[in-house]
Amino acid sequence: MEMGRRMFACLLAGSMLTMPRPGWSAEEGTVTDCRGRQVKIGPARRIASIGGTITETIYALGAQDRIIAVDITSTWPERALHEKKSMGYMRALSAEGILSLQPDLILAMNDCGPPQVLDQLMASAVPVVFVDATPSEDAIVARTRFLASLLDAQTAAAQLCADISQHFDMLTRWRAAHSTTKRVLFVMRMSNNRPMVAGTGTAADAVIRLAGGSNPAAFGGYRILDQEALIGLRPDVVLTMEQDAPQIRAGLLGNAGFRLTPAGRNQEIIAMEGERLLGFGPRTPDAALELARRLDTST
Repeated sequence: MEMGRRMFACLLAGSMLTMPRPGWSAEEGTVTDCRGRQVKIGPARRIASIGGTITETIYALGAQDRIIAVDITSTWPERALHEKKSMGYMRALSAEGILSLQPDLILAMNDCGPPQVLDQLMASAVPVVFVDATPSEDAIVARTRFLASLLDAQTAAAQLCADISQHFDMLTRWRAAHSTTKRVLFVMRMSNNRPMVAGTGTAADAVIRLAGGSNPAAFGGYRILDQEALIGLRPDVVLTMEQDAPQIRAGLLGNAGFRLTPAGRNQEIIAMEGERLLGFGPRTPDAALELARRLDTST
């Protein structure tokens, strides 16, 4: 039943995003991006990919030869950062630097920035298409179909979406056989020995829920916590990004409030590669399954 539901959602998303539109074609026409903007695009043979999720998906669709530049969140596949030119960090972009690469299409995750640079890019002659950054299972399928429609890669997208759905089914079956009541707190970084943690509406919150855990931080977005607030959340496990784990681990273990929490007493800190964990791209179901298994074996 669950697999049937996912396959139906995959096919429905594909039909909605690839439905013929007047004056639109994969090679040249007009596309509506996630901001509701009507953008005229051409053949898209020199793509500037801003956001690791976009880069990963285009590679998975077999269209990587059309990418000329990526940002530093494009950590998968690993060769992307080495074989493509770099545009820096997706939230600290330079319009001049990007346009100097002479792209014929800029694909950007909707949460990139800064806003003034995005305004400069949109004012240029290069088409800019913003891609929805919603962190959910259905959004992964929709993003895949949307990007495929721009690249005329619908056949590859059908197979990729089927693979993604199959892996989500594996996650569902595993969760049905294993239950967890772990309170999982995601720590982005330390600031003056205080953790910046993820609340609701974040990719971290979404992946924790996918893995079967619960996020004790009920506020929206990110917030820096003092010791009293941290103790009150009573996390069983702290989740963080692998690349920042040594500094965060040292900071947390030096925090008297953290040491009073269940996670602190047991030193339960799980680190995973950042883009795989939070990118909500094709690897997300595998990342969520790994997290679920690690939560199951934590104290």
